Amino acid sequence: MLAAIKPDFESLVDAHSGELFGYLWRLLGDEAEAEDCLQDTYLRAYKAYERATADNLRAWLYKIATNTARTRLQRNGRRDHRQTELHEQLASGEARVEAQVQQRISLAAVRAAVSGLPRQQQAALLLRKYQGLEYAEVAAALGCSEPAARAHVYQALKKLRTQFSEEDHD
Repeated sequence: MLAAIKPDFESLVDAHSGELFGYLWRLLGDEAEAEDCLQDTYLRAYKAYERATADNLRAWLYKIATNTARTRLQRNGRRDHRQTELHEQLASGEARVEAQVQQRISLAAVRAAVSGLPRQQQAALLLRKYQGLEYAEVAAALGCSEPAARAHVYQALKKLRTQFSEEDHD
């Protein structure tokens, strides 16, 4: 069995900068914060690159980005108003949320519902549905098992469906 060949670091950055920035922007809700966080992500990745295996560098980068964003949110004390900021930034990806398509709900309602999910479920949903990562990559990025990653996405979608189903009956 041949070992995967690791690309040079610059190629890795070129290949994933756009999608990582989009992910960080959705998590942080601020373009400047996302840019800073992306730079921190690449700095941390560069320092650890020699030790990284070539198995799944994309998921490895998402894990670093997720941890960097969490640290930044905690350090900046933005936990409380992060929800409001996220509401404003998720509009571009809202059309992909199954509940909106099926039930023709407003973007604002979807933003509120997604931002109200538990953090792991929210991150898993963003990684899977908005960023297009495979479940193995979501698991690697979140530091959990693949079945747990599937469960997080499933639970997030289930909560969204339930919430919008209840609103339709009100």
